[in-house]
Amino acid sequence: MKTKIYFAFRVDIWDDTGDSIVEHVAGIDDFEVAEATYRAAVVRRPKARITLRQGARVIEDSRRARCNS
Repeated sequence: MKTKIYFAFRVDIWDDTGDSIVEHVAGIDDFEVAEATYRAAVVRRPKARITLRQGARVIEDSRRARCNS
């Protein structure tokens, strides 16, 4: 069986400029698991810019959440 490399959702940590991904945290097919992974990553790295995306669509962005607080 081949290893799956494409997933519906991904959680990434970006550099300070938001131009490059510095760490790919997870690739996940289940939305609830993806959301829980994103929230755990934000708690673990509160100063990092972390996104939860579905393809190019940004579902959650930790930088945006901080601005709204």
